[in-house]
Formats: sequence, C-alpha cells, structure tokens
Amino acid sequence: MSKTRESRFENRDKRRKANLVLNILIGIVLVLIVVVASSLMMNSPKEQAQQDVSKNDEQTTEAPASGNKKQTSDEDIKDENKGKNDSADKKDAESDSEKDKDQENASDDDKSKSDDPFEGAEVTEGGSSGNVEKTIINPNWEPVGTKQSGEHTATYDSSSQDWTEMLEAISYATGVSKDNMTVIWLGNNGGPQDAKGTIQATDSGDKYQVAITWVDEKGWKPTKVEKLK
Repeated sequence: MSKTRESRFENRDKRRKANLVLNILIGIVLVLIVVVASSLMMNSPKEQAQQDVSKNDEQTTEAPASGNKKQTSDEDIKDENKGKNDSADKKDAESDSEKDKDQENASDDDKSKSDDPFEGAEVTEGGSSGNVEKTIINPNWEPVGTKQSGEHTATYDSSSQDWTEMLEAISYATGVSKDNMTVIWLGNNGGPQDAKGTIQATDSGDKYQVAITWVDEKGWKPTKVEKLK
C-alpha cells in the first residue's frame, strides 16, 4: 500500500510540473502573439497611409517656397534682360541722335552752298565782256571733292566722272542744282587744269558763266562766277 501511494504521488507531482511548464509555454506564446499583433497593427496600411499623407503635406508645404525661388530667379533674369535691353535701346537712341546731328550738319552745309552761294563774296558790276551783268568772287569757295585718283587730266565728255564733278562745282558756286541746270557750254579755260562753263537755271532763266580750277586730290574749285545779262 505504501509503495502504491508514493507512486501515485510521484505521478501527480510530475503531471503538476508538466502542466506548469505547459502553462508557462502557453503564456510565452500568448505574449509573442500579442507582440506580433501589436507590431502588425502599428505598421498597418491605414497607419502607412496616414504617414504618406503627412509626408505629402510636408512636401506640399515646401513646394511654394521652391516655386517662389524659381519665380524670383525668373524675375531676376527678366530684370537683367530688361536692363540689357534698356542699355541697348539707349545706345541705339544715342547713335540715332548722332546720325541725326550729322545729317543736320550735312544738310546745313548743303544749304550754305545752295541757298546763299554768294554770302561773303565780292560782287562787282560788269565783267570780262559786255554781256556780263556782274562778277562774283568768293574767297570761301572750296573744292567740291572727287572720286578720281591718280594723275588728273580734264575730260570734257558728258558721260565722264570729270564732267559730273565739274557740274557739281558749277552748281556749288551758283546755287543752281544740276537737275535745274541746262548746260550751254563747258570746256577748257586756257590751262590743262582750268575749265569754264556756261549754264542757265531752268526755272528762273538766269545765266551764269563759271570758271573752275582743279585742286589735286580735292576736286574742282570755283574761282569766278559771272552773271550774264
């Protein structure tokens, strides 16, 4: 009897220990399940979505700053380009102004030659012949310029450059433009570099006899104008 009781006691004690170990293992498993479940819940799609939304909000908040920076950069470029354009426009305006002044000065020179060719001239009655009404000599007359080069020989061919420049000198001395001029005669005046021409103003009918002389590299220069009767 005694041995049987001891055997039962030992078996009961073993079962109790086995149940205790089993309960401990079950508890550990439950704890692990809770931990894993909590971890899964923390990383759930909903929470991930919330995190993504939060990140998007932050990016959206920063975006205007970036846009402002780009806008500011564009404005700087526009301002710089505007400054360059303004500078270029100013230079163009100055250049145009200088051209206008040059043209105005040239126009003034032309007017001084054509409007009043006898200003400052010495005018005397009569002249080299009885057909001369008065004689005009102007010390301010200058050569009219030339496109010719090299040694000069007077040419009385109406199609030549020399003929064209002779008429320019006569027009300069009398104030009669070439398109308002009828050439009556143009030829030699006694020297290889001296010429004389007789012309008539188409509009007024005034007649002039003009003596001119060649100045090397400067062209024909008037020396005397006689207004004919």
